[in-house]
Amino acid sequence: MSAGATTVRVSRDTLSELERVRRALRTKTADETIREVLKLQRGAIIRRLSGSLRGKVTRFGEGDRIDSDR
Repeated sequence: MSAGATTVRVSRDTLSELERVRRALRTKTADETIREVLKLQRGAIIRRLSGSLRGKVTRFGEGDRIDSDR
């Protein structure tokens, strides 16, 4: 174990599921697998909360200024 590591108790079913996901994600350790799942989940939440204009709103440019004709 690395510094700062802790032991987490899980059921055999949860461990089997974690191993299945680990193989699917091709990660080396349970820690890497959990981190990858959290990253994927965070991305899904951000996409879900992005709103209806996602992909339609563009970056603000100089031409967008009200006084751009000056």
